[in-house]
Amino acid sequence: MSRRDVWQELYQRFDPERPADSRWRAERPHSPAGRIIQFLDMPFGDPRILLTGTVGTGKTTELLRMAEARKDRELVVFLDLARQFTEAVRDPAALDRISSWEVCFLAGVALIATAQQRLGYQFPEAYIEDLKTAWNALARATDTPPAQLDIAALAKATLSVMATTVPALVEGTTGMGLATGFTVTGGMVGAITKWMAPLGLSKQTLPDQDTHVQTLLACVNVLVGQIQHDHRRVLFVIDGLDRIRDIQRARELFVDSQLIAQLACPVVVCAPFALRHHPSTAAVRGFEPLALVNEPVLLHEDPTRHGEGVHFFCDLFERRTSDIDGASLISRPLLEQLAYRSGGRARDFVRFIRELAKEAWLTDAPSATEELVRKILDHQRRLRETGLNKGHIELLEEIANDPAHQLPANPLAQDLLSYQTLLPYPNESEWYYPHPLLMMHLVRLRNAGSTP
Repeated sequence: MSRRDVWQELYQRFDPERPADSRWRAERPHSPAGRIIQFLDMPFGDPRILLTGTVGTGKTTELLRMAEARKDRELVVFLDLARQFTEAVRDPAALDRISSWEVCFLAGVALIATAQQRLGYQFPEAYIEDLKTAWNALARATDTPPAQLDIAALAKATLSVMATTVPALVEGTTGMGLATGFTVTGGMVGAITKWMAPLGLSKQTLPDQDTHVQTLLACVNVLVGQIQHDHRRVLFVIDGLDRIRDIQRARELFVDSQLIAQLACPVVVCAPFALRHHPSTAAVRGFEPLALVNEPVLLHEDPTRHGEGVHFFCDLFERRTSDIDGASLISRPLLEQLAYRSGGRARDFVRFIRELAKEAWLTDAPSATEELVRKILDHQRRLRETGLNKGHIELLEEIANDPAHQLPANPLAQDLLSYQTLLPYPNESEWYYPHPLLMMHLVRLRNAGSTP
């Protein structure tokens, strides 16, 4: 009997570009989400957390886990900047040029949308007008292209992104779904074709103490203060800045500027990846850095052997497939092989399962086979090898053959980390190893043996 319907279901459940649904999340032994929740429970201070980690390691899923746990304690404002710039601004490259005052402005717009949606709350028109005036003044001072700013329209566009990415965080508290004022339909989402506020286009930078910058920050904090006085504490969760690879831009946001840390409430920010392994992280002020590490699917003392992180990915698969008998689709040994070759990156593992489901559907296979697994891993290996030159390969081999697997001083190491061809692991002290896909053929150990 054909199992194509089951393979199709498996394909749809494993989307590497979407965070996991709450019912399918596996508990991560190394997740900082629990620690962040503990900080938020403290009866003093406003925690400000800078979450760092490799792109694709599952930070968004852990942010959602934390945000959903807090949604009845705080007014959680979840701002996914990567999706905001892709789906609303329609210029994802502009995210690489965003300034700290623009992040604060977008946080204010997201708060306006969330407050109306979750609480049915309308800010006084004077507060909205003040925010608009502050943005226009900053736009002139920074040579940002002028625009006819409509805060309500920007809030609707922001809410449309939230409604498709974090629906559990924007439902009306009355249980009646989306609030009347900002009802989002599929037609409306499709109709938002133009974002009216230019972002990432400023030609001039201004210091935090500039009057225009401080005025805009004050306008956002007035909104925060109003909600916290009349309703409950605000919690900003800002995702997507991990897409920024340029260390200079990362420094401008979090080392040279403390503006985001001056938002008058708890803030959890997904940090630019450029800060993850850079000494500049120690110079960040106003935030407490926490890291979400790659799951340790390799053993430090012998990276050719499976580490404990393999079990996490097997659990992840079982949770997502328990109702469709996932164990009969992919055997445990094949699942462990896929987990190992993922390098501990959740996005890679999910992509492997999705590609395997596609190949199995094409052949109408009753279950995954060694041949099918080998085929998808070989394809993913070739993609991962793309663009690596002799210098890259020699450096990867140097790290692989170093018993301590330390990060070398070679500047190429930062490039390899940025493109996830070199991965960090948390066993005891942090150590580094080439992506396991590269160990299949390209990168050689001196005492080469077979790898799992």
